[in-house]
Amino acid sequence: MLIPKPAQSAYDTADSDIREMLDRMIAELQAMPSWEQRSTQFLEIIDALELAFEGEDELGDEDVDDEFDEDDDEFDEDEDDLDDDEDDEYHEQAGAQEGVNGWHGDTGHVPPGGEDEEEVEVIEDFAEVLPFYVGAVLERLNESQIDRPEQAAFYLLSCHPEHIDAAQGWMQEPNNLKRFQKFVDATPDYEAILEMMDEHYGEEGDEDDDE
Repeated sequence: MLIPKPAQSAYDTADSDIREMLDRMIAELQAMPSWEQRSTQFLEIIDALELAFEGEDELGDEDVDDEFDEDDDEFDEDEDDLDDDEDDEYHEQAGAQEGVNGWHGDTGHVPPGGEDEEEVEVIEDFAEVLPFYVGAVLERLNESQIDRPEQAAFYLLSCHPEHIDAAQGWMQEPNNLKRFQKFVDATPDYEAILEMMDEHYGEEGDEDDDE
């Protein structure tokens, strides 16, 4: 399934600090030889982002640092992996990106930065900011088509409607939905992300219905 180029770049809307972090994430994924390995790395990156984004609310600063030290041990196997200083930057940067698409492109665009920043609602929930990071990373990978269930799984999380359409189109091809479900069943960490997204955006839909 071909992947159309997004009409608007998420990466280009990010400020320089966020781009530096995105560049490290992109390099981590590009170093993986296949999507089977790339999906594992992507899940580790998302886990580190979630800890950085929400950890300070749930843990003391010392506990949060301990969590990142554990993640560092896993990343140290590759020379391009995140070091301690970069993990500290996750805390500063992960929550800094304001105004991202709703999951599955509900808002239809990536809000601009710059002069309009003050008018953009500050993101407070990881489920809202995750599609931005996923979409920005995927657009910079510059892939032309989806041919693996692991690959489709992450394009499904993107803020870009073009990515979601490509992932859903791939799943409509014969046997691909079963391949995708097999990946989900075998990957509890990814399944938990889907549940988080469905719960968050399901609640938003319920609130809209009540109005």
